[in-house]
Amino acid sequence: MTRPPGDTGSGVPSPAEAVALWQAGALGREALVGQLTALAGGETIHALIGELIAGAPGHEVAGADTEEWRAELLASRAKAWAHPASAGLLVGPHVLILTDGRRGVVLTDQGTRELGGSVSASMLLLCQTIVMADHAVDAQELGTLRQQRIESTSTSLSEIEPLP
Repeated sequence: MTRPPGDTGSGVPSPAEAVALWQAGALGREALVGQLTALAGGETIHALIGELIAGAPGHEVAGADTEEWRAELLASRAKAWAHPASAGLLVGPHVLILTDGRRGVVLTDQGTRELGGSVSASMLLLCQTIVMADHAVDAQELGTLRQQRIESTSTSLSEIEPLP
């Protein structure tokens, strides 16, 4: 028996189908983000970008000024996939941006727009920077918690009275 293109047989839509379902209102935004962030490698993001670009209009994203984009990007969460298939996902309050550094798309619940090459490269760098900063903060917090645990253990042990 032949399956339709994109049918994984597991009841889970392909990434491109998930984007279409979200844009049609049939899939929640966080469900889409969850599916995209669960993808194992950047190769899948590269393929997805290619599929989405095929039906996307040109480079300009209408209706947003510089301040709106700045606010969108500053409020973004990010995921980055490492080399050899580097790719990134920015999750803003209103848009999702997928990039591989050469090509990219802006996804809204209204449709898909293609990003230009230089903007795609900048968006990938932003994804990688957000992820690196997050890891640095996590490492610093982990170090602080570890130090607090050591200090509380040594304090607790010094308060134990020895048996006569």
